[in-house]
Amino acid sequence: MISAGEKRPLTGHVDVWYCFTDDHRLDNRLEQYEAMLSSAESQQYQQLMFGGNGRDYLVSRALLRTVLADYCSLAPEKISFCVNAYGKPELSNSDEQGAIQFNTAHTSGLTVCVVTRGNDIGVDVESRAESRSVLNMADDYFSVLELQALNSRADDQQLDYFYRYWTLKEAYIKARGEGLSIPLHDFSVVLDEQGAFTSFVGPEADRWDFSIVCKNINYTAAIAMGGKINGIAYAHSIPLGLKVELSADEAFNHFPVSASGPRNRMNG
Repeated sequence: MISAGEKRPLTGHVDVWYCFTDDHRLDNRLEQYEAMLSSAESQQYQQLMFGGNGRDYLVSRALLRTVLADYCSLAPEKISFCVNAYGKPELSNSDEQGAIQFNTAHTSGLTVCVVTRGNDIGVDVESRAESRSVLNMADDYFSVLELQALNSRADDQQLDYFYRYWTLKEAYIKARGEGLSIPLHDFSVVLDEQGAFTSFVGPEADRWDFSIVCKNINYTAAIAMGGKINGIAYAHSIPLGLKVELSADEAFNHFPVSASGPRNRMNG
C-alpha cells in the first residue's frame, strides 16, 4: 500500500479499493467512521438511516476518506471536498488537489473507491438481481449498437452482459462528471465474445479506456478513465484497520480474514 505522505506517480495506473459493508469487523468502528464525516455527510447519513441504507453510505465515506488519507498526507477527518457544477467531488484542501483523481460507488453490501493521477476516473458497482426484468431497462438506456449486441447473446448470458454494459456506461458518465446531460443513447461500449471491453464509440473515443474490475454472481463493477489504463491494483480495506492487496482473481470474492500486513505495496 502507499503509506501516508508518500507521493508516487499514478498516471495510467488505477488503484481499486473495496469493502463489504456487512463485514462484522466493521461493527466496532462505526462510531469512529461517524466522527470522520463532515456536517453535510453527517446529515446525509442521518437521512439514509431511515431508509436502511445508512450503513452502506457510512462505510463508503469512511473507505474514501481513509484511502485518500494515504495519498494526501492528511488525517481522514481533515480531508475536504468541493464539487464541480454537476456534483462530481474533488479534493479541495490538499497539495494533491487536481492531481489525485478519485471516484466512489456503493451498492447494497459493497463499496468501491478508485484512485489515479491526472486522468478523469469513474467507477460504478451494481448488485446483481436474479430477475430478468431488469433487461426491460435496456431500451431506455442503451444505444442501438449495445441493444443489438445484447439481444444477440444467448438467453442465459443476457443478464450478465446487461450489467457489464450498465456499469461501463455509468462509470463513463461519472468520469465525465457532467451528469445525465450526456445522453446515454449517444455513446456505446463494445465488448468481445468473452465480455471484455474492446472499444468505445463516442466523443473523444481515442481518449477513453474501460475495464470490468468485478464480475461474479453477486456484483458487477467497472471503471472508465480518460486515458490509457496501464495497470490495475486491487485491495480490500477495513477502514482504520486491515488492508490487504489481492490479485484480480481474488478481489471481490471473499473476506480476507487475517493478515499481518499488506502482502505487497500497491504500485502507483
